[in-house]
Amino acid sequence: MAKNEAVREIEADVVVVGYGSAGAVAAFTAHDAGAKVLVLEAMPEGGGASKIANGGIAIPLAPEFGDYLYSICNGLTDRELIDTFVEHAMKLEDYFREIGANFERWKSQEVGLSFPPLTRPSWPKVAGGKQMARGHMVAKDEEKHEGMPMPEIIRAIGRAYGPETWEVCTRNVEKRGIKVMTRTRVTDLVTNSHGEVVGVLADSQNGPIQVKAKRAVVLTTGGFGANRAMREAYLPCPFEYNGLSYAQGDGIKLSQQVGAQMWHMQGICGQMGFKAPEFDAAFQTRIPSARFILVDRDGKRFENETLMKLHNAWRILSPFDPERMMYTRIPSYLIFDEPVRVKGPIGRDWRVWGDYQWSLDNSAEIAKGWIKKGQTLRELAEQIGAVPEVLEHTVATYNLYCKNGRDLECNRDPELMAPIDTPPYYALSQVPSIISVSGGPKHDKESRVLDYAGKPIPRLYAAGELGSIISCLYEAGFGFAEIFVFGMIAGKNAAAETSLQA
Repeated sequence: MAKNEAVREIEADVVVVGYGSAGAVAAFTAHDAGAKVLVLEAMPEGGGASKIANGGIAIPLAPEFGDYLYSICNGLTDRELIDTFVEHAMKLEDYFREIGANFERWKSQEVGLSFPPLTRPSWPKVAGGKQMARGHMVAKDEEKHEGMPMPEIIRAIGRAYGPETWEVCTRNVEKRGIKVMTRTRVTDLVTNSHGEVVGVLADSQNGPIQVKAKRAVVLTTGGFGANRAMREAYLPCPFEYNGLSYAQGDGIKLSQQVGAQMWHMQGICGQMGFKAPEFDAAFQTRIPSARFILVDRDGKRFENETLMKLHNAWRILSPFDPERMMYTRIPSYLIFDEPVRVKGPIGRDWRVWGDYQWSLDNSAEIAKGWIKKGQTLRELAEQIGAVPEVLEHTVATYNLYCKNGRDLECNRDPELMAPIDTPPYYALSQVPSIISVSGGPKHDKESRVLDYAGKPIPRLYAAGELGSIISCLYEAGFGFAEIFVFGMIAGKNAAAETSLQA
C-alpha cells in the first residue's frame, strides 16, 4: 500500500480472507447465522486449490476413526480436535444434501486406473482406518467408458471432482448474494487496544481499502506450496508444487502479525511428480502397468514400488546422503518399456496446466524431451546421467526376479511384477511434489486461532488447508472433509461474536 494513498473504508460483520471451498463454507455459514459477510480474494477468481483438486472426500463411519486419525497424526494434534472433526464429519453426507449436492460413495477399493493401485485405507495396519468411506460430489452425470480405447479410459478416469465440489460451494455463496471482492490481497490485520482483530487492510484493484470486521475475521487463504522461500525454510527436502501460484502463505504472514502460534509446518500431502521446465507446477504421474521400476540417480532400485503410499510417496525420495552431500533420490526415475509407453498417458491431466493435455501414447512428451528414450538401457542411462552398468544390472536383476517369481531385493509381490524387456526403453524423472501443506496458525476445536500461550486471539478464526489439523501422515480425502467441518465451525462461531460498537 503506497504512502499517502487515499484509503477507502467499508465494513461487514464477518470478513472472510480467501475464497476457496473453506472460505465459501465459512461465508455462507456465517451468512445463514445472521451475519453480513464480505469475502476478499487475492486472485482474479475464486476456487484456489479446491478447483483443481482430485476432490475425494473421506467420511468417518464410526467414532473409532478418531483413533486412526490420532495415530497417523503421531499424537501431534490435540485429541479434542480429532474428536470434533470425526463427530461433524460423520454427518457430512446429510450436510451435502442440505446444501444442494449429490454425494456418491466410491464402491471400489481402486479409485482411478493406475499402478500401483490406490488402496483404502492408506495405512491399513493402523486400527480404526476401515471405519471410513470415500466419495465425491456429483454435479453432472458420470462419464461412461464402455467401448473406449484403454489410453482414453486412463485419461478419462484421471479427471478430478474438485471442480464439482467448488461449483457446489460457490453456488451457495452466489445464491445468498454474499459480496466477493477478487483481486484484493489482504496485507494486514487490524487490532484494537484490547488485542481483538477488528478488521483488515487490503490492496484492491481500485486502490487500498480498510475493512472493519464488526464481529470477526476468518482466514481461509490455503497453504504455502507455491512459495519457494517458505518451502525451503520449513520443508525437509526440496519440493515442487502441484498447484498454481495462489498458495503464497498469506495467512501465515497475517496471523504472525498478531502473535499466532504456528503448527504442523512439516505436515505434507505430497507425491512423486514430474517437473517440466515449461511449467511452474509439477505434473502428477501415475504409471498404468506393472512393467516399471523406480531407480535413484545411480540407477539402483531402493523401494518396493507397489507399496508407495500415494499421498506420502515423497518420503521415499527425501533421504540426504551426508557423505556425498546430495539427495541421491532427487530426482529418481521411472524406468519402463515400449508396452507401457503405448498403454496410456503417464502424466495426469486433471489439474490445470495452462490447458496442457498429456498425449495418449506419451509421444508428445518424448518429443519434448520430458520422457527420455533409449534403444538400449546403456543409451537410456546416458540420457539420465545414471551409471550404465548399474542400470543394466538393475533391470536384468529385476527381470530375473520376475522370471523366478520372487523379488529378493525389494520383496515386491510377484503378481505385481512384469519384465522390462521390450525396447525402446524410457525414463521419466520424479521429484517430491506437494499437493497441500498443513502448516499455519494453530486453532482450537472452535476454529479460534491461538497465540503462543495457547489462548484464543480474540475474533480471529481459521479453516481449511491453512493450519490443518493433519500433522504427519495424510489420509486420502481428508482435506475436503476438514474444509467443510472447520469451515462450518469457523463461520458459525465468527457470526456469533458480539458486534463491536461503532
